[in-house]
Amino acid sequence: MNQAMARFEVVAGRAIGMSVLVDDELLIGRHADGAGRLADDEEISRSHARISLDRSGFCAIEDLGSTNGTFVNGLRLTGPETLSVGDTIEVGGTTLVVRELPIPASERSLKAVPPRPTLVPGTSAPQPQMSQETPAVSVGGGRSERGMPPTERSSGPRPAPPAPPPSASAPPTEESEAVASHAGPSLRLNIDFATREVTVAIGEDAEPIHLVYDGAAWRPAPS
Repeated sequence: MNQAMARFEVVAGRAIGMSVLVDDELLIGRHADGAGRLADDEEISRSHARISLDRSGFCAIEDLGSTNGTFVNGLRLTGPETLSVGDTIEVGGTTLVVRELPIPASERSLKAVPPRPTLVPGTSAPQPQMSQETPAVSVGGGRSERGMPPTERSSGPRPAPPAPPPSASAPPTEESEAVASHAGPSLRLNIDFATREVTVAIGEDAEPIHLVYDGAAWRPAPS
C-alpha cells in the first residue's frame, strides 16, 4: 500500500468484504461518489460522515449531521475523532475497521534519529576500563599479600616464573618475621609461585589453610 494511504475494511453491511482506500478525503453518504456510497446502504444519510487524511499522516473522521449518527468503537461522535489502526466505525448499517494508516510525519522524524546516551555537558562518553589490579590474598589482621600471578591476558609467550621462596622448613623470611612480631598468635605464610599455591597458618597448633589461584580468584585447595 502507498505510504500516504489509509485502508479500511468493511466487515458488516451491504459492502462487506470491500476495502476502501483513502489518500486525501472520503465522503460517506447516499450522495457520495464511488466507495463512499457503501454499496447503496439505505441507512446512511445523504451526507453522513467525512474521513480525512492530512499531509502529516493523521487520519480523522467527523459526522456531518447525519440522522443515525456516526460511531467509533461504540461511542457516538460529537466532534472530529482521530483514528488508529483497529478502530471500528459504524455508519448506518455498515461497519468498517481501520486496517492500515500511514506513519505520522512526527513519528517518522523521531524514528530517523537513533537513541544516544545522555551525557553531562563538558564531559565525553565514558570508555570501558580494564582493571589491572593483581589478585590479593587476605591474611590475618586485615593484611594482604600482592604479587600473585595475574590473570593471563594474552596468548603471547609468558615470562619464566620467579624462583620459589624457601619452604616451610627453611629459616623464616623477613616478611614472616615482620608478621610474627605483631602481638597475638604467630603467622606463617608460604607462597609457591610455580604451582600458584599459598599456605597460611595462624598460631603454632592451628591447621594450615591451603589456597590455590585458578586464574580468576583464590579458592581453597582441594583436599
